[in-house]
Amino acid sequence: MAEVIIKDVEKVYPGGFKAVKGINLDIHDSEFIVLVGPSGCGKSTTLRMVAGLEEISGGTVSIGDRVVNDVPPKDRDIAMVFQNYALYPHMSVYKNMAFGLKLRGMKKPDIDERVRWASSILGLDTLLERKPKALSGGQRQRVAVGRAIVRQPAAFLFDEPLSNLDAKLRVETRAELKRLHHKLQTTTIYVTHDQEEAMTLGDRVVVMSEGLIQQVDAPLTVYERPVNRFVAGFLGTPPMNFLSGALTSKNGGVFFEGEGVSLKLNEEQADNVASHIGQDVTLGLRPEGVYMHANEHANDEDRTAELEVNVIEPLGDTMDLFLDTSTGARLVARVKAEHLDLGTKVKMYVDPTKIHIFEPGEYGNNISLTEVKEAVTA
Repeated sequence: MAEVIIKDVEKVYPGGFKAVKGINLDIHDSEFIVLVGPSGCGKSTTLRMVAGLEEISGGTVSIGDRVVNDVPPKDRDIAMVFQNYALYPHMSVYKNMAFGLKLRGMKKPDIDERVRWASSILGLDTLLERKPKALSGGQRQRVAVGRAIVRQPAAFLFDEPLSNLDAKLRVETRAELKRLHHKLQTTTIYVTHDQEEAMTLGDRVVVMSEGLIQQVDAPLTVYERPVNRFVAGFLGTPPMNFLSGALTSKNGGVFFEGEGVSLKLNEEQADNVASHIGQDVTLGLRPEGVYMHANEHANDEDRTAELEVNVIEPLGDTMDLFLDTSTGARLVARVKAEHLDLGTKVKMYVDPTKIHIFEPGEYGNNISLTEVKEAVTA
């Protein structure tokens, strides 16, 4: 087990394209950290630089107490699990798991002990003599994980390992990986484009875009307190609603007004955005923060909106309502299921704690957060 430190790391490809733009990240010993972001954001390139599969253009990567920029992949004391499993088709499960240890010159009894230990943890005991072609996708993935853990490395690196599995298997394997990490406590760096994987697996989530780290924090913190509009829009299903408008001061409070909606901010938000009153902003509103009926979370008449039901998506005990404002702007609300007709006009109540105010632009800062306000004014 080891700490992994990424300091000012860059990756520049021939022709000048900069895939990773000087990122910094301290991954703690025994931590499970997830790099998440859209395709092309630099997350897999970052992982491959840690693994030694991509040359580092600038900065340093340290594993434990060693800078490993010039250390070959086989000597970095890491084990990597790939998206395509990369199993040897002509070898049995046992031989696939043992092969790396054999190359390192381990004795047969020690190899056998390691393989039996790993197969027991992963439930592969009855599959050791099978070839990969006789295994299901989930079983192959477990073999790939087993081949990694028999080495007992300082760090595991996972590159979108579940993307080839169906939805049910992804959920099951995700739970297995979480259980495995709890048992082994090995430092783990996991790359995915799937926000659900990121939120459920990571001790911390690293949200990346355009070669830069946008935010690093615990999953729930990143979800509830996104530092900018990109992070807010990337995490969450359905995605956060965004409306363009401006901040106004009236009746002793601060309001967002725009696209047919007028909503009062709470006192903390009003204080944080005070310097932006009269300026253009973007409202962000989580779908689960919009209710059809007044309740303990949303009951203020100054935080309601008259909206028209355009589409209804039933989800069992909940439903997603696609709602239009008077100007034609679209909002999505995830609410408790009940009978409702299309075209109905409904008064929706908004939970102020689910409101965020962003500066204009795709990466506009979340100015309704106290910590962002302090960073800007420091």
